[in-house]
Amino acid sequence: MGEGCGGVFLEFVTLCLCVFHIFSILLIVMNKGKRLRLSPFTVPDLSIGRAPLTPQNSQFDSRRVQYLEGMVVYLNSLLEDLKERYSPPDALSRLEKFLVQLPYSELIQIDSNGKPAVTEIPTARDRIGFHHERLKITFLDGLYRRAQSPSIPAGRSSADVSHVISHLSRGISEEDLSGILEECKVDLSSVIEGLREAQFIEEVDSSAEIVPQSLLEGKKERLTWLGHACILFQSSRASVCVDPFLRPHIRWTEKDMTSCFSESYGDRYFFEPYGPQLTQLSPSQLPPVDAVFVTHQDIDHCNLGVLMMLPEDIPIVVPDCNPDHMWEVNLSGLIRKVLGRRRKVIRLKHGETLTIGDIHATAFPFCAEMPSSLETLWNCYLFETDHAAVACTADSAITDESVDFLIQHLRGKRKPFVLCARLVHSGKKSAGHRDEMENLFNFTRLWAWYIPIWDLFQPVEASGISESRLRHLSQETNLRFYLPYAMGTTPWFRIADVNDPLHVPMANLSARDLLTLSETLQSIPEGPSLFPGKFACPFLLGDA
Repeated sequence: MGEGCGGVFLEFVTLCLCVFHIFSILLIVMNKGKRLRLSPFTVPDLSIGRAPLTPQNSQFDSRRVQYLEGMVVYLNSLLEDLKERYSPPDALSRLEKFLVQLPYSELIQIDSNGKPAVTEIPTARDRIGFHHERLKITFLDGLYRRAQSPSIPAGRSSADVSHVISHLSRGISEEDLSGILEECKVDLSSVIEGLREAQFIEEVDSSAEIVPQSLLEGKKERLTWLGHACILFQSSRASVCVDPFLRPHIRWTEKDMTSCFSESYGDRYFFEPYGPQLTQLSPSQLPPVDAVFVTHQDIDHCNLGVLMMLPEDIPIVVPDCNPDHMWEVNLSGLIRKVLGRRRKVIRLKHGETLTIGDIHATAFPFCAEMPSSLETLWNCYLFETDHAAVACTADSAITDESVDFLIQHLRGKRKPFVLCARLVHSGKKSAGHRDEMENLFNFTRLWAWYIPIWDLFQPVEASGISESRLRHLSQETNLRFYLPYAMGTTPWFRIADVNDPLHVPMANLSARDLLTLSETLQSIPEGPSLFPGKFACPFLLGDA
């Protein structure tokens, strides 16, 4: 190669290196503007093995395991006794007829050719007790609607996984994520890579705002309904969220069109527009809040998957707990055990007030959802500022004591008051607690392990408020609005396929329910109106 050509070649190489260097700098600058964020189409969910995490397996009680083991031994003995008196097919038939009389019989299986014939089902122990080693974190997928949700066997490393998920929910740089992963006690790099490949983690522009602007605006008191029992109460100085049970964004299927959307459903009044194009909200889209309040232990009110996504410095306010009440889950202990000790959990007892900015939150007793003999320390909450008041009662019955409490705090105050409750009813008590009218026990709930037999038919208060109590409350306070809630009332709680990981068996308000309630409210002189706010749209209370 000639000297001239060599010089030209060197100049070309130098130019290429300069271009490459400039391109590298630009790439670094561009990447600095990118963040990794959990997709709004996914929300973590928790399970013990293959059993969803519920109050029933959120704590461990050895007596439940003893019952299971004893039931298996007894049924095998009974089968052998029956075989001595009847033919094998007849003995097996008699055993099966007897089996339906036993509480929790769905935890066992019968195989006439097995040795022994009666055994536990594979998920039996996961369903009845907490085993931290078997804790799994599943990622619900609303985009591709997978038949099975991908999961992480987190076990005792759940706090580390929770720490990472919390940061990913709001967005984090690749560099900061690497720093967090290095601090974890276990190597989660492959987990993160798997979530990225599954498109549960996406790369986004750091300047892109995921929180709806409407939830970030406003200076005065405003109330927002976010589906089921989730309430957002904001003032000029503070913001609190109650019972967050937000689902992932969902890409609707043709099958969903018939089961999830209909003019007969009450949610057609709560959404604008109403249909597959309606507004959806994932936990990562919540605006900054100063505290989260939990009323009670059911997973549609205290959902650890949703709480996992929240910033770790947000206080989580939960009811107190009596260690002698095995039917009550120690929510403070459970949250710290699963989500980690970085979480700030506050127990609020009945009658105690916690001040968050200019919002004063007072806990008062939660009644119902349990048989009368099983007392709980669960909470309803009254939130007050100088300009508005909101009572969140979730699934509770609003008793005479509840009404007296609200009147004591709000009598003579002209600020508008909103009552969030189940439906208005006649006031008639039911004969015993029923999750399902046709069943004496509900074997997916915790109370059925501990109820004394005499309490099966003791009269209990119905959830919601009686019309007479509502009239009294309206006369004594400035009750302006009634928000019927804690009954689903969103399309994503009506996915019909029980095999769909997004399926949630939940009651929903009908359009007729709302019409009946509206007529009842209109019949009360100077009584409250039906809450006019729409889903995820703040309603201004100060000018109400």
